[in-house]
Amino acid sequence: MDQQTVHEMYQKLIKQFNQARLVGETNRVPLLRKIVAALGHPEKYYHVIHIAGTNGKGSTGAMLSAILEQQGFHVGRFNSPAVLNDREQIQFDHQWISEAQFIDSYTEIKPVIKQLGLAVTDISIFEWQFLISLIWYRNQRADYVILEAGLGGLTDATNAISAPQLTVFTKIAMDHMQILGDTLTKIATQKSKIIKPGTIAVTLAEQKPAAMQVLRDEAEKQNVRLIAPKTTIAVQQRSLTGMVIDLHSDLFDWSGLNTNVIGDFQVQNLTLVLTAIAVLRQQRVVIKDDAVLNGLQHVMLPDRLSVIDQQPLTVVDVAHNPDGMTALTTSLKHLVGQQPMTWVIGFLADKAVTAMLQLLLPLASQVLTVTPDNPQRALSAAELATQIHNLKPDVKVNAMPNMATAMVQARKDLPANGLIVVAGSFYVARELAAMEAAND
Repeated sequence: MDQQTVHEMYQKLIKQFNQARLVGETNRVPLLRKIVAALGHPEKYYHVIHIAGTNGKGSTGAMLSAILEQQGFHVGRFNSPAVLNDREQIQFDHQWISEAQFIDSYTEIKPVIKQLGLAVTDISIFEWQFLISLIWYRNQRADYVILEAGLGGLTDATNAISAPQLTVFTKIAMDHMQILGDTLTKIATQKSKIIKPGTIAVTLAEQKPAAMQVLRDEAEKQNVRLIAPKTTIAVQQRSLTGMVIDLHSDLFDWSGLNTNVIGDFQVQNLTLVLTAIAVLRQQRVVIKDDAVLNGLQHVMLPDRLSVIDQQPLTVVDVAHNPDGMTALTTSLKHLVGQQPMTWVIGFLADKAVTAMLQLLLPLASQVLTVTPDNPQRALSAAELATQIHNLKPDVKVNAMPNMATAMVQARKDLPANGLIVVAGSFYVARELAAMEAAND
């Protein structure tokens, strides 16, 4: 079959799927567990590391994946949201699932869905992507699969798996309150429900006390060890190409660790990764020091404080909640200090926009606003510009019709030693990436 025919079949299939985000309505995990069982539990054919949390899931998963690959393991990685193409969410050894493989995996699952008396549209697109990933990783003979929860934990599709080898919790903070709850305890409770008897749970010692208490209680209830070693950290060098760090805890000792990820917020994620590696070693998994050292210099992490251009210096970060914006602004202060910054930003209306603006506006000499490509949830560029003007009347702010115009304007107005920061929704990063790809 030629590529054009496959592409047309793939597009037709995607259009058939239920595009709704069904996670907030009812707990669909029991239904998905039934489907996973009917598929013969494909997730039992490889080792699973299940990751939940508010910020840092993608970075933590990317670092773990890079280290395991350097050790010679074949690694699947399921993460969301995608930037350019939905198939990015399902990767194996850094390759996206092909359209043909996606169709083949779907074809394998469809009869099982019918036998259970379900229609294709009874399952959301994210749930389909999750089920397809499980089957594809089994068929690819993955050694490890890094499975990132999409939203929350309790009702997230990824919670349909049996007990994973490791359960990892990144920083838990306020986000998706309309679905997960309006307090840290409620949000942490949702996320904690991925802990299953038979796993080992790993988290940060610096987790907020309310979130930590919830994780401890759930781990105890499930008779699961929760590991969160206190770590002493010293950042020796920071630059826009990487960091050199010393990290020491009861579980590990690393000095002069070079990593190609940047931003002080990544140190926390790195601590979590080194804890996970130490626990895997306790489980007799061979992971040599060289694999860690080499892996951390080969992390592929688009849109997390990524430098996309040197002339002028341009960085992108998908900070879309106050915790993420705190991490971004703190890192920028360390990395570039007082350099003038033009911010190109766009947010969804259901996010904590005011709190994020209060963090970024003190660093901004100019702000250009864009409207994310999500008609249902986007905050318009004009409304965002008005909010900025009301919060800080002295900052120069302009609403832009689109990303291309915004970037032309940002480059035109930028002083010689200036920096462009593109931040906010994944939709904003996606529009920029599509624009950059078209220009290549």
